[in-house]
Amino acid sequence: MRRKFLLLLSLAALPLLPLEAQAADPLWLKTLAHLEAQKQVVPDESSTRIEATSNYTDTTLTRRKLDHWEGSKPIYRITAAEPPLAPGDAERENQNQQISETLGRGQDWLSPDTPVRRSEGVALDGQSWTLFEAEDKSFTRKVLLRAWVDPETGRPHRIDIQGRFVMVIQLDVSSRYQTDARGRSLAQNVAGTLKVDTLGKGMNLRFDIAVDSWAERP
Repeated sequence: MRRKFLLLLSLAALPLLPLEAQAADPLWLKTLAHLEAQKQVVPDESSTRIEATSNYTDTTLTRRKLDHWEGSKPIYRITAAEPPLAPGDAERENQNQQISETLGRGQDWLSPDTPVRRSEGVALDGQSWTLFEAEDKSFTRKVLLRAWVDPETGRPHRIDIQGRFVMVIQLDVSSRYQTDARGRSLAQNVAGTLKVDTLGKGMNLRFDIAVDSWAERP
């Protein structure tokens, strides 16, 4: 079940298809530049909480630490797990690489020519932001992105992605950003829900990924 969750979570990286040409908004370009900085790092220490509900609710909490690199691929070790990790539990072990790739690829589908709607003075968390919205519709999917950014610098504060895929998958992801010591905006917390309903048999997942520290790519 957890493997299905991580596989489906990668749907958030599907490319947004521009419906028409649009001149790039200068502030949008600044936001994309900030998001590009995410590719310079990977999570060093992080935790993942997953609550899966079908006939019953199963909750797991796993902490990870970057162990070493194999070329450009980060390799992690699990430092704590609740419930305790069973010997040979490849299911949870395989989450390591997928979580890193999700955080690194989550915004790859955004581009300078993505058609966006811009709204000024949008309140969130007690502050005023510029809100960018983009939408992708087709017969098999509907994806809506909302990005709250600093009106001067374009630095992202929060980015939400709501996706509906092949009529049976609903994915809602919210990423909150913090500024690191080098002035980069990084997704410190990624949380959301995944719902799958096929022929009356469903699965509901709630997930929360928190990054405590980052490591530079070699």
